[in-house]
Order: sequence, then C-alpha cells, then structure tokens
Amino acid sequence: MKVTLLGSTGLVGKNVVQLLAQLDEAESVYCPVRAVPDIAAMGVLQGASKFVFDPVDFDALLNSRPEEQQQSSVCSNFVGCDAVICCLGTTLKQAGSKANQEKIDLRLPLTLAALAKRQGVKHFICISAMGANSHSPFFYNRLKGQLEEGLTMIGFESLTLVRPSLLLGKHKDKRFGEELMQKFFGLHPEWIPAHFRPVRAETVAAHLVANLLKPPVDHVCATDGVKGKRIVYNRQLREF
Repeated sequence: MKVTLLGSTGLVGKNVVQLLAQLDEAESVYCPVRAVPDIAAMGVLQGASKFVFDPVDFDALLNSRPEEQQQSSVCSNFVGCDAVICCLGTTLKQAGSKANQEKIDLRLPLTLAALAKRQGVKHFICISAMGANSHSPFFYNRLKGQLEEGLTMIGFESLTLVRPSLLLGKHKDKRFGEELMQKFFGLHPEWIPAHFRPVRAETVAAHLVANLLKPPVDHVCATDGVKGKRIVYNRQLREF
C-alpha cells in the first residue's frame, strides 16, 4: 500500500509517522513538507526507509494555475497512491490571521485533495473537529465544516472524517490555554461528558491508521446519506 501523509510534522502527524513505520501494509509513505525533518528525532528508527519527505512550497502551489499544479511533484507522487491521511491544521495564533488559518485549514487540504482525486486516489482520511459546521458562528468550527463539505463534494470512493475534541499532547508551540486545560482535565476527565472529553493525539493517530486499513466503501453516512463516507465522533475516539 502506498500512502500519502499530509501534516506529518504536526502533533498527530508525528504519531501517524511512528505507526506507519511499523505497519507492514504501508510499503511507502510520501510526505510533502515545508522543511524536511529529522525522522530519527520523530521517534522512527525501524521503517524509516519507506518514507519520502518532499520539500514543497505550498504557497506557490496554491497560487499556481491548475495546469501548473498538475505538473508539481505533489501531483506526480499521488499517482499510484492508495490513500491520503490529512493532519493539516493550525491555530489562529500560530497562523497570525484568519486569512492564513483559512489557507492552511481549508484551501490547502481541499487543493491537495482535488489533486489526489484526479490522480486516482480512492480513500481520503482527514482530521476535522468536534462541532464542525459550515454555518457555525465560531470561525474554527465553520472552517472545518466547510472543509468537510468540500471533501464530500470532491467525491472520493471512501472518505473518513475524524472529529476529535481538545487534543492532548506536546505541541511544538506554547499554548497556555490548552496546557492549562490539559493539566486540569487530565486529572479529572470524569468531570466532562464523554463526548466532550479531550483525547490523546496518539489515540487519534491510531484511529486514522485503523481506518486506513478499513475504508468505508459500503458505509452510508447517517447525517447526509453519502455512501462511502464515515464520520468518527469524539466519543468513538475515546472508546477506541
């Protein structure tokens, strides 16, 4: 199986890298990145040879004409790919503006997804967010809702959308509010209703890889009746 991993250097993406390194079914993993990471520093010792990290100028890709995007290294590496796992995402603080966050959380994954679909990729697996709704009054939830709708419209044979709550784990950047919530709720998770409880990044990663092996080809989504679409809710992540 050939897999493409988007967002491989992020909190969840790093955990996915570690799992794919151990997964026999994943024979090769293509990772387009802004900067090539040290894979050993990501905790991968065995299985590192199956990863191909490709430095890509994503801003240039987004601003390119369709015919130029078709000639990009990303597009050519989608050829023969069985599935894409998308862990792209950022915070408003990290992005610096709503426009930049929209670019990273919405425009980039939809652009890459469309290129993947044109090259014959059948299964797209993507991290969304609990509360994703294109009509939400909250900017972040609205972005994720628009992302889900866009991915549905692209028409993959199989589409898996994972909606976690607050992610527990060590972020690259300092997030005081999240760190405080992690410390507080990590001690008393029983105080939060099950479907709202924070979930560990490695748990989300494990669910992404599990869904990689079981595409929802014949599943019918209960919310919109789309065949081949599965939404994984936070409660399911907790139970998993």
